[in-house]
Amino acid sequence: MKRPAIIVVCLAVVVLAATGYYFLHRGPAARDSMPGTAPALLSLLPPQAPYVIYADLEALRSSAFLNRLIALAPTPNEDPEYAEFVRSTGFDYSRDLDRVAIAIYPTAPLPTVVTIAEGRFDQKKIIAYALRTGKEEQRGGHAVYLLPSSTPGGEVTVRFVAANRIQLISHPQGNTPAFIQTSDPTGAALKERINRVAGSPLFAAVRMDAVPKDATIGSFRIDAITNSLQGVQWLTLAAAPQQQELRVVLEGECASSLDATQLNLALGGLRFMARGFLSDPHTRKQFTPQGAEALTQLVKQADISATGKRVQLAVSLTSQILDGLAAPAPPPRQQVPIKAPAGAAKPAH
Repeated sequence: MKRPAIIVVCLAVVVLAATGYYFLHRGPAARDSMPGTAPALLSLLPPQAPYVIYADLEALRSSAFLNRLIALAPTPNEDPEYAEFVRSTGFDYSRDLDRVAIAIYPTAPLPTVVTIAEGRFDQKKIIAYALRTGKEEQRGGHAVYLLPSSTPGGEVTVRFVAANRIQLISHPQGNTPAFIQTSDPTGAALKERINRVAGSPLFAAVRMDAVPKDATIGSFRIDAITNSLQGVQWLTLAAAPQQQELRVVLEGECASSLDATQLNLALGGLRFMARGFLSDPHTRKQFTPQGAEALTQLVKQADISATGKRVQLAVSLTSQILDGLAAPAPPPRQQVPIKAPAGAAKPAH
């Protein structure tokens, strides 16, 4: 298997889910930030991480909206590699992974990603599967497992920290970070921001000054976004399912109230431009009718507000909007051959 299946289960799925929610953030919702207390799982992450993501999958699994979202996605069991992993370990993230906490550090040449996954694991089976492509080492009296990464120049270090918890660190090869045990949930400054969104089963917090200027997601340069957020010091995201909807609040904390006012006005201007763009008949032809209507509703319902140094973009993504965005594209129109009029001369060869 090219990618360690443990990473696929405990890291990629959650990061993709969090990323998906992040980009589905246009629609109406309330203006609060879903405050709460930082989950205990975050206390196992290293301190002062610039990026933190948390997902309570056990809570999210009971959401009708999330089940609808999962139904639209490809079935993981259709992947032969993942199916083999499930057969070998008995672990299936859709039923056995309950909570995940992730800390990301922008180290060079590859980022270091620390993940704590909580659920039901058969340690003997997972270790045996990991040793197919990895090796075991002893560090600080603990057994750890080094696995090859799908990213060139990277590797993954795995350790069982409890019967129901796995720690994974994806890092540059040959630069294995020490396992850090701390009772401080990522530092006082980040803890304050986390507490503003910790009432949600899915949230994230980002310290903007830690975002590398040349960072990319695939071929997309992050600075295309960060350049427009010069006055923003922190970004927090909170997402919570409510019956048939997904409630999302994205908040930017600025250096000053003036920066917040300018950002608020800029977002309002973008919303106005998007409405005009989507009202153009030529533009709407680029989407399916359902997709164009769903995008129109997202832009129309966007709720933007500013209070002090904070700007919020609050949304409510409905099943109807989700269905519209997921509507299959119409099949390409086939060219109908033009018949020559009866009696017309045939072209000479």
